[in-house]
Amino acid sequence: MLKRILAVAALTLAVTSISSGAVAATGGGTDPSAKSGGDAREGVVAAAVSPSVSPAAEVTTWRDGGVQNYDCPSGRLCVDVWDPTRGTYKVFQFYRCQTHSLSAFYSTGYPEYENNQTSGTNTYFERSWGDRYLRSTAKHGPRTINWDPINFIDVC
Repeated sequence: MLKRILAVAALTLAVTSISSGAVAATGGGTDPSAKSGGDAREGVVAAAVSPSVSPAAEVTTWRDGGVQNYDCPSGRLCVDVWDPTRGTYKVFQFYRCQTHSLSAFYSTGYPEYENNQTSGTNTYFERSWGDRYLRSTAKHGPRTINWDPINFIDVC
């Protein structure tokens, strides 16, 4: 019986110590926002998200240097964007004439695109569906791009 009482006392002491440590870590209160007077989410770092396109690109790969170090095949549009989940550039290769929605495309680093489609073919980079921001007429080598205002790529 004495062992049982000692075990309960030790468990109670451990739980109290852990709770006290948690309160101290939040600045002495039970509400994490009370420390700074701000949002309870303050100091929380968002998880990195890999950029993606929908529908999927014909080919997706990763390359240090992005499009600069990628041989964009004839008849294709190739774009790169920084992928924080891998610490390098993610390269998307497009062939089909269709509109692709962009997700998590940010202008970190030095993003570029190369339009190696059939000469005279137009690709449009759009803010919203049909709101054209930039036109690219094939063929040309790598060019820089600001992904921040762009939400869609209308390939040919």
